[in-house]
Amino acid sequence: MHDNELWYSYKEGDVKALEGLYELYYSPLTNYGFKFTPDNVCIEESMQDLFLKLWQNRERIESPAVVKQYLYLSFRRILLRKLEYNPSRHEEELSGEHIPFQLELIGGHPMVRKERMEELTAKVDMLLNILTNRQREAVFLKYYEDLSYEEIADIMHMNIVGAYKLIYRALESLREQFGDFTLLLVLYVLKRA
Repeated sequence: MHDNELWYSYKEGDVKALEGLYELYYSPLTNYGFKFTPDNVCIEESMQDLFLKLWQNRERIESPAVVKQYLYLSFRRILLRKLEYNPSRHEEELSGEHIPFQLELIGGHPMVRKERMEELTAKVDMLLNILTNRQREAVFLKYYEDLSYEEIADIMHMNIVGAYKLIYRALESLREQFGDFTLLLVLYVLKRA
């Protein structure tokens, strides 16, 4: 069942539909959570809080245009609250640079020998470390999670132009530092990981 269909059924009170959403988004959301913290307990509690709140507030929650975007935004908000990051607390915190975000690539590609892919992935991980936390998060959401700029802007609490600029500056920084080929390599590995 598609996530929009699951959402509609969940809104109608179908607990199985909520379980379907949980199963569909458990891995992607926990993977996203590990980019902020290695604390498995905190991530699990955030997942439980998210789906408990969804169930308790199902009659009041508006149906989002994009379910994936809504779940990422809600999960991020709950997780950061647990980690005691509050972007609205201080003006300088609005940049989000105080929020740690680690981007490590895992996985392989059948077209490339496993050792070579691991080597490329390690190099890309190293290259991505030159980016700011905020840039790494935006690049992850764009190229690994395949979200739109609008969805990224909403999740990261910025306007759409800001999302475009953030990703552009990240890619430009990689290109200036390491050249066009390296930028293509990074994008290739991100898409395939």
